[in-house]
Amino acid sequence: MVKIISEPNKNKQEITIKDQMKKFLLNSLYGFLTVLMFGLGRRIGILDYLLEKAKASPKEENISSISFTIDELSEKLNLDYNYVDAWAHTALECGILEIDDSCERCLKTAPYVFDLLIDRKKSTYVGDPLGAFYYLAPYQDLILEAFKEGGTIPNYEFSDEVIHDINRMSARFGTLIENLFSKNFGKFCEKLQNKGMVLEAGCGYGYNLQVWAKKYENVRFVGIDIDPKAIIFAKSLVNENKWDERVQIHEIPINEYAKKSTIKFDLIMLNQVLHEMDHDENYRLSVFNSLYSLLNYDGILLVGESMIPDTFAPKQKLLLFDVLHKFLEARFAGFYNEKTFTDFINLTPFTKSEFLKEGGNAIWVIRK
Repeated sequence: MVKIISEPNKNKQEITIKDQMKKFLLNSLYGFLTVLMFGLGRRIGILDYLLEKAKASPKEENISSISFTIDELSEKLNLDYNYVDAWAHTALECGILEIDDSCERCLKTAPYVFDLLIDRKKSTYVGDPLGAFYYLAPYQDLILEAFKEGGTIPNYEFSDEVIHDINRMSARFGTLIENLFSKNFGKFCEKLQNKGMVLEAGCGYGYNLQVWAKKYENVRFVGIDIDPKAIIFAKSLVNENKWDERVQIHEIPINEYAKKSTIKFDLIMLNQVLHEMDHDENYRLSVFNSLYSLLNYDGILLVGESMIPDTFAPKQKLLLFDVLHKFLEARFAGFYNEKTFTDFINLTPFTKSEFLKEGGNAIWVIRK
């Protein structure tokens, strides 16, 4: 279909070819190179080196930038000088680095780069989503096959680096939904802090569980998942934090755990898990029936999940991460939007559901 416009829309600002060229060429190129330089800098050890250098600094105040030389990186990390120089020059152009005039031929991290791209413990760290974008490139050929083969592509295994980045990114989302939840359900969280019981169904590698366990120090947690590698790592986080007495990790499906467990939980979390379940609605309903049976009468089922509207639905303010989620997991994911999820919940034993959205973060608070 060809659409012919006879008169320009005077109420809409005219977009010039120069505007579009800037968006598609310059902005895209800078964005791509920023992700590439970040990914390379992390994988070859430069960002970890700068982190350790910052930790060794005698300064007690918050670190705003870290200075270094190209010779220093090349020698300390045993890297080719020419490649380090090329990396640094590109990172400088992308705004990751700046010239440090306090010494000869020195560079330093740009403002906030330490908080955003280097120190994983900072609440502002965005390195894991950038890492996930970086790792997407090698899988283009597999995605291409999915377009041609009706969604069926060869089985493949992500590297440990990719898996941990994806799980840390999910935990970052978990932190945001905890903030949204505690902001709106403060009294419930106060009660929970008084020796409550929390189940995370689909705990994965334990990153999200770790976030909650650190904040709710008096709460007992149970994490379950069916991925044996994830369970091993989650248990290592429990040991690392010395939580053996209040955090249990089990490799078991949700429905099977519900049949065996005698525990009733005050809060059950389902964080970015629902869309990965079998698409069969009866199976998903059976899972929610199991979650219902595990929940205390006055408990809450907290669902953190991307609610993705139809492609042609009216444009919302920010859908980039949700739509990217849809694209990356199109091979196996089954997403809901607000209406279809409401329709689904109405088929379960749960009688009350509330959808909370703030900015790009959204949660479902579901009760018996």
